[in-house]
Amino acid sequence: MQLFSQYLRDLLQAKGLTVSALSRLSGVERTALSKTLTGQRVLPYAALDDLIYHLRLTPGEERRLRSYYDAQFEKDGLRQSREIVGRLFSNLARLDFVAPAFEESRLLLDLDGYAGPRSIFSGASNVHPLLRMILSQELTRPDARVELTVPPTDIFLNDELLRRYLDGRMGAQVRQIIAFDASGAAEDINLHNLECFCRILPICLLSKRNYHPYYYYDSIAARYTDPFPYFLVTHSCAVCLSEDGSQAMLLRGTDQVEQYHRHFQSLLERCRPLTQYTADPVEILESYDASTDEDGFYMVMDQPCFGRFYDEATIGRYLRSELPFYDRLEAVAQKRFSRLRTTEQFYTLFTRSGLERFQASGSLDDFPVAFVAPFPPEQRRQLMLALAGHIRSGDITGRILESGAFPDYLSMTTSRRSGIGFFTTERFPLQDGFCSIQIREPNLCRAFHGWVIHLPNDPQVLSAQETAEVLEQLARSEMPCTT
Repeated sequence: MQLFSQYLRDLLQAKGLTVSALSRLSGVERTALSKTLTGQRVLPYAALDDLIYHLRLTPGEERRLRSYYDAQFEKDGLRQSREIVGRLFSNLARLDFVAPAFEESRLLLDLDGYAGPRSIFSGASNVHPLLRMILSQELTRPDARVELTVPPTDIFLNDELLRRYLDGRMGAQVRQIIAFDASGAAEDINLHNLECFCRILPICLLSKRNYHPYYYYDSIAARYTDPFPYFLVTHSCAVCLSEDGSQAMLLRGTDQVEQYHRHFQSLLERCRPLTQYTADPVEILESYDASTDEDGFYMVMDQPCFGRFYDEATIGRYLRSELPFYDRLEAVAQKRFSRLRTTEQFYTLFTRSGLERFQASGSLDDFPVAFVAPFPPEQRRQLMLALAGHIRSGDITGRILESGAFPDYLSMTTSRRSGIGFFTTERFPLQDGFCSIQIREPNLCRAFHGWVIHLPNDPQVLSAQETAEVLEQLARSEMPCTT
């Protein structure tokens, strides 16, 4: 994030003002202003309004200046955690789901032919082909499975799993044990743990619920004395890897492989599942509710959430009564939206394109038309105008995000206490991979929740007034009829 002092210097230059001129206009003492511009002093908060007024800042410039000002008083780890989460969602928004131009050619050698009598492999040029061959060989089995303790920071294996899931050639059940750093104060966000999770979340989304990460806490600051501290196990072999992944030891004896498989299973008993999946529509709605606090609801999705305005009659009118699980779904929906009508804090962050899509079709991304009938034009208009009014009054924190800040195929709810929920939507390209992913690890929850509640102050987000104006403009424009 750019420093407050640097941005203030940029504004002075852009407005054609000198330090002396701004000092005379604003009443801020010249020496204090000069030291602020060089980063030697923090400007008193009371002086900020004077600078904003006399610099004649636009709403966007004012938001950015205030954001940089506030950043001077927070822990550096909080800012870094938001940047990590922001990069994750930006990368997911750019993820290319298009099928690859070519498939992996057939193996020219089997494992025996490649490895020969060797058991030790040195250097990436030898270790990477070995791992790729082992994965390819395992995937020929109908009961393929991969068990590994290799951390997500191993870029090669992480990218290999992602690539294979992305192009649809990874049907294996994969279980991975991850060591989370236990150092630092409990209330601080551990950046190592956050970066590990950000590496595996794309795999979770693309795996069609076949990838299962587990975690335990350890002190990762201590260096391993074991030359091969990590391992990967398939049906046919076990591979032990050095900490930096540049050395590998191949074990192919039946008793050796079975021993590492049993060892992995015993480790799992001492770990916690990092994710919980479900593809059941009722369970997905329950997952939404589980990630909502009694006093707060925080959601990011391409479309706005109108849950504040769904009363019992609305639910009964648009929920498809012919669904075989209608009674269960209706009961969960009534419970959920009853909470949303009364919750104290209500955050909905969305994009203009998602809003325009709702305005044009009346359908919901997170509950397809097979479950919820599209809203007719007049109902859409009422919902958008109601949301705009509540945003203007401050009853709802609603903001429009810059395009590309969050993937259009995902929704996320966060909670201060209950956890995080990630939900694939109708726009998710892997339609048979629909799922919700629940996270309960407290450190991760703090990181993602902190990112969400900071979004309304982000420079790349429209203000409350600007967001309300867009809602009102679209609500009053001509809408197509829904059949």
